Amino acid sequence: MTCVNCQSRIEKQLKNNPGVESASASFAAGNATVIYDPEIIAFDTIKEGIEKLGYKVLEEGKAANSPAQIAGFLALILILYMLIRHLGVDSLSSAFPLAGAGMGLGMIFVIGLLTSVHCAAMCGGINLSQSLGVRTAMPLLPGLLYNAGRVISYTAVGTIAGALGQVVTVGGHFRGVVQLAAGVFMVIMGLNMLGLFPFLRKLKLHLPKFFGDKIDSEKAAGRSPFIVGLLNGLMPCGPLQAMQLYALSSGSPLRGGLSMLVFSLGTVPLMFGIGALSSLLGRKYTAPVLKAGAVLVTVLGLAMFTNGWTLAALPVAGSSIGVKSSSTAGSNSFEPTIVDGFQIVNSTLRSGAYPPITVQQGIPVRWTINAPQGSITGCNNQMYIREYDINWRFKSGENVIEFVPKKAGRFSYSCWMGMIRSSITVVEAGASAGAADIPGTTAQPAAPVPAGVNISAERIAVAEIQEEGWQKVGIKLTDEGFEPSVLVVQIGLPVLWIIDNDSLDPGNGSLLFPAFRARLEASQGENGIQFVPEGDFEFSTGDNIFYGFVKAVDDINRIDNEGIKQELAEFETLIYPDGYFEEAD
Repeated sequence: MTCVNCQSRIEKQLKNNPGVESASASFAAGNATVIYDPEIIAFDTIKEGIEKLGYKVLEEGKAANSPAQIAGFLALILILYMLIRHLGVDSLSSAFPLAGAGMGLGMIFVIGLLTSVHCAAMCGGINLSQSLGVRTAMPLLPGLLYNAGRVISYTAVGTIAGALGQVVTVGGHFRGVVQLAAGVFMVIMGLNMLGLFPFLRKLKLHLPKFFGDKIDSEKAAGRSPFIVGLLNGLMPCGPLQAMQLYALSSGSPLRGGLSMLVFSLGTVPLMFGIGALSSLLGRKYTAPVLKAGAVLVTVLGLAMFTNGWTLAALPVAGSSIGVKSSSTAGSNSFEPTIVDGFQIVNSTLRSGAYPPITVQQGIPVRWTINAPQGSITGCNNQMYIREYDINWRFKSGENVIEFVPKKAGRFSYSCWMGMIRSSITVVEAGASAGAADIPGTTAQPAAPVPAGVNISAERIAVAEIQEEGWQKVGIKLTDEGFEPSVLVVQIGLPVLWIIDNDSLDPGNGSLLFPAFRARLEASQGENGIQFVPEGDFEFSTGDNIFYGFVKAVDDINRIDNEGIKQELAEFETLIYPDGYFEEAD
């Protein structure tokens, strides 16, 4: 059973059998208690009636899944979760431009499409009961009416939430807590749909029993599935409540209602498709679809939990690292550019990334973020910095953010959804201020400071040795970074390194190579770099957003991939001052 409506359906089926004196089903326990007269009805007949509804009756003591099946499902969930985190599939919304007025309608529709898998899992029983249980000359009509009721209900709730948002303010921390809770309930729901851990049914957020009874009574009275859809739109649901918070934060009845309308329309294709498939082919053909949906619900729940954790600014190992300043040579001393008493920091907004910045403790910061036309998306349009209680909604052009860093450390910040993340590093007070107070320049450290950017070694480009005794290797630079970001070359042999620049982002217009103290202007298309490797080194884009790593080995045919991954897991990327580099030809 997936919800209390399943419980109600089974009870009704049992009680309608002649010879059954009483019957009660329990969603939490996963069983039913039946008192019947064996002279009138056989047990097999009772069992057959339940199975005709699409449920499975297990023999006593038999589990729904074997240990091997449980291990297989958990491994699949973990692999898919790691895959979407690596590929950034959980933040696809950042690729969709804003539809207007600070609201990414395309992104909201995509979220609805993804969330519909959760809807199919949580409301699958209700959906199927309407599609299969309501007889009409038009087989698809019940599904259309049911989904129409859901859309109207969602839109009405969004309009009310938007109106409340004019007087109620929702902070990023609270949004994060809601996403955390929603992620937990999605994971529990997916595991329950798979039947992996029966005890979790007691923890599941589900439709109250009186809603299930009301739905059954409406169907029994022959009323339209439209009413059932209206009731269904009011049920407690983690992802739905997260979207209602978005409508609340809009502070507008129109924007709140529009966002929930678009979101609900995104959930319709899958919900209607499952109902239509069930109407035409029968419920047994939809079981594999719901099983796959359960896996995806669990994976998306894990992703939502991770985003909520970031948005709530809960502690993560290594996420708050104090940076000590010292007067000794080679310390992380910091000399900001000071103008009118402010540290001046400039950066450019990107569609899928926020810049890490470094500032000094105790001195007010004036951070100018330039948002070029088309750079604002439905995901990055609002930035949340919990440490300084900043909720900033971007507009095209210059965005000036001011704050005072009162304590040293590294503090994370993110978009309003928790998907795009970065950090602000604050070094301790005591370093001397820069003497060159030049308006409009970007604050830079006098010595390298941590960038807080990890380099992924999931994909590695390996150089190919040519017959002439030199080696060639190529990577690509896109708006999402270097692909791949790690390359391996052999020590002592000349290298021709081709970087194919396919990015239009101004921040990727130059490349930094600290080991050679060189800055290279990157033109569109192929950029050739020649060098003789003597050791490992890092490289980055000119805005210090994307980093890569060159690994020099003794023998190109003997590469320790796991060793490279471990090395990069512990590697600290650095931001160097502008004066450190010279222009390279």
